[in-house]
Amino acid sequence: MYLSVVISKYTMLEIKTKFGNICIAKVHLNEDDVGKVLEACDEQCQVMRTKCYEEVVFATILALKSFNSERNTAKTVRGEILLRLAGVKQIKDALKLVGASKGENFIVIFNVDNPCDKLRRLLQSLGIREIELNKCPQEELKKSLEKMAMVEAF
Repeated sequence: MYLSVVISKYTMLEIKTKFGNICIAKVHLNEDDVGKVLEACDEQCQVMRTKCYEEVVFATILALKSFNSERNTAKTVRGEILLRLAGVKQIKDALKLVGASKGENFIVIFNVDNPCDKLRRLLQSLGIREIELNKCPQEELKKSLEKMAMVEAF
């Protein structure tokens, strides 16, 4: 099995995969917050703009899998997540499509022990609160996952 989901007492999700645990939270960022979060995120953290957490889970797993099998396009897992999520091959295009911006964003922590603890500390240090995670409508999710799978195929 590739993953199992653990819902914490907060709205963030911890997902256990064979490529390591990941933790996802949804946040609302104002213009000042975007810069603060991007500056505070290290190589095991990514911030992205998309509609639902399932997309973030799938893109992150695909990115970790690609690095594990040495089939990555990007130089970092962070970059690979954006490429997978956007369904493109160029980082600059991915940043335009799904890069962090004002409004609702997702933050994912990966490749660390206790990723939700790290994410919780990050949010607390920046004074950013989580908002409720939302699921994608099935048809919308299907299209998004197909787009990501196409990047995997090429």
